[in-house]
Amino acid sequence: MDEIIHQPLRLKIMAALAATPGEPLEFKRLKVITEATDGNLGRQLQTLAEAGYITVIKDYANNRPRTRAELSAEGERAFANHVEYLGRLLRGL
Repeated sequence: MDEIIHQPLRLKIMAALAATPGEPLEFKRLKVITEATDGNLGRQLQTLAEAGYITVIKDYANNRPRTRAELSAEGERAFANHVEYLGRLLRGL
C-alpha cells in the first residue's frame, strides 16, 4: 500500500490524472472531478508533487494564471502498483 496515494483525495487526483495520460489537467477541472476545496486540493497537489508523483505546471493562458498537473513516470508506476495492491486486497490475497 502506498500511504501517499491511499489518502482519498490524493487517490482521486491520481486516478483522474492516470485517466488522461500525457494531458495535464487544469486545477479547475481537478476541483470539479474531486469535489475538493481550493485549499485542500492545492495542499494535496503539493504533497503529490513533493513525493515526485506529479508535476505541477504553472503558466498563463489568455493572460490569466493557470495551474495544471500531470503524472510523472514515477507517479504512473506508483499508481499502477497501488491499484494492483487494491485489486489483491479485494480478491482476498
